[in-house]
Amino acid sequence: MNNQPAPPHQGQGLSPAPNLLSIIQHNCLGSWNAFLSLFESFKEATTYPSIVLLQDPPVNKAHLPSFNGFKSFFPPVRKPRVAADVHMSFLSNYTVLPRFKGVDDVLALDISSNEPLFNTAFHSFRVINAYSTNPADHRVHSVSPEVLFPDLGFPLLVLGDHNIHNPLSDPLRHFSSREISSSTPYLEKAAESGFALLNPPGEYTRFPLVGTTRPSVIDLSFANAPLLPLVKSWEASLPSTGSDYIPITITLATPSLNQKPPRPR
Repeated sequence: MNNQPAPPHQGQGLSPAPNLLSIIQHNCLGSWNAFLSLFESFKEATTYPSIVLLQDPPVNKAHLPSFNGFKSFFPPVRKPRVAADVHMSFLSNYTVLPRFKGVDDVLALDISSNEPLFNTAFHSFRVINAYSTNPADHRVHSVSPEVLFPDLGFPLLVLGDHNIHNPLSDPLRHFSSREISSSTPYLEKAAESGFALLNPPGEYTRFPLVGTTRPSVIDLSFANAPLLPLVKSWEASLPSTGSDYIPITITLATPSLNQKPPRPR
């Protein structure tokens, strides 16, 4: 099932881009309770996020849950591994076009406006949400580096649960040779395409609920060169939803509002 984006209201045109844009990233572990807990937590904030990007969303008979005030987009498959919930007020002001890669674990949103975005020369930007699974031997991931990190001349944010482990994101952890060989092509392709990792080194994004597995940095976010000056913050500060993944908030803003631009690594 594929929900098509709502067009702008007739006669109103597209409004100028906001100074701040909040994007939430979270792996729900297929739990309806985690989904509802995440959206209920937004009520405590001063404003709702514009875009919520989910990995492993709950699915029942090819249907995903919805939340009042948001419109859902997800790949047209029986059990999508990724989804996006976009606030209706955002949809009324911007054109949002979902793009699918023919698989159930990648979803891209092309967002555009008649006015320049964030006081830049760009009228559009793209967000790629991925849940890249891999077998126990860590050899082949379901999403390739080329799909995640295309060479584009406009702003692009890439995020999701990529299931790659590397000292760049978790410098204090010991990694096996298989983990290194599996993750290196992704980070090399990201660097070649001009992407910077937004995660603070060593800040855990997953805390296993059971077992002896240690916390890890598994939810990764990347910005390409045109988008990087617009990144105001990356935070894992929202309350727990019951999932062993931490909800992440990425805030985009006009460059003049970013007092300390992120340092590419």
